Amino acid sequence: MPGRLAKVAIVALPIIGLLMSAASALALSVGVAPGRMDFTVRPGGTETQTLNVINQSDQASQFQVYVESDEGWFDITPAEFTLDAGEVRGVEIAVAPSLFTAAGDHDFDICVLCLAPESELRVGAGVKVPAHVEVTEFPIMALGWWIAIAAALLVLIIVIIVSLIARARYGY
Repeated sequence: MPGRLAKVAIVALPIIGLLMSAASALALSVGVAPGRMDFTVRPGGTETQTLNVINQSDQASQFQVYVESDEGWFDITPAEFTLDAGEVRGVEIAVAPSLFTAAGDHDFDICVLCLAPESELRVGAGVKVPAHVEVTEFPIMALGWWIAIAAALLVLIIVIIVSLIARARYGY
C-alpha cells in the first residue's frame, strides 16, 4: 500500500502544481476595445488608431502588444507596459505599408498579452484582436496636380529658352 501511495503522489503532485499555476493564470484578465480594427491606407501613407487595453484582474499586471505579421507595417506605442488593477491604457497602432505595396486587403491579428508580474513560468492570458488593412490604389491625382504643374512649368521654360535661342540665332 505505501508503494502504491507513493506512485499516486508522484503522478498527482505535478498535476496539482500545474492546476495551481493555471489558477493563477485564470486570475489574469485582459480586455480590449475595440474588438476589431479596420484600417484604410495608401502605399507610403500612415493611419493610426487607438486600442484601449483594460486590466480586468485584481492585481497589477504586465502587458505586451504585438502584431502577428511578417510585413513590418506596424508601429505599436507602447508595446510593453504595466497596468494597475482596473486601469485602462490607450495603445497607438500605426499602419504604414511601404510605397511599393500593392493595393489589396490584408488581415492580421493584434495580440494583447497579460502576464503575471512575478511569475517564473511567464504564465499569462491573451486576446487576439482581428485587424483588417485595406491598402488603396496609390492616388495619382494627389501627386498628379503637382506633377502636372511642374511639367507645365518645365515645358514653358523649355519653350521660352528655345524661343530665345531661335531669336538670337535667326533673328525672329
